[in-house]
Amino acid sequence: MPKLHYLLAAALLVASTSSFAQSDRAAEAKQDMQARLKAADANGDGFIDRKEAEAGLPRIAKNFDKIDTDQDGKLSPGELKQAAAAARQRFGR
Repeated sequence: MPKLHYLLAAALLVASTSSFAQSDRAAEAKQDMQARLKAADANGDGFIDRKEAEAGLPRIAKNFDKIDTDQDGKLSPGELKQAAAAARQRFGR
């Protein structure tokens, strides 16, 4: 029986390590995206307009009209968060 306990403990350790690695990757991806958005916001107004998206964020530029839900010509942090959540849901992440 003690071997079974060691195996269970090892399996739990591997699973928890994998979970931490996934959360670390998710945190790194989030930080990377935030840095890319900040860098793309050339005028520093806290929004991404079409020109800024085209200059540095090709995927966002491609879907600009869909992401710009209020059709004001700029992407707010809320619109970007909503688009990211929809993408995670679509891709099962």
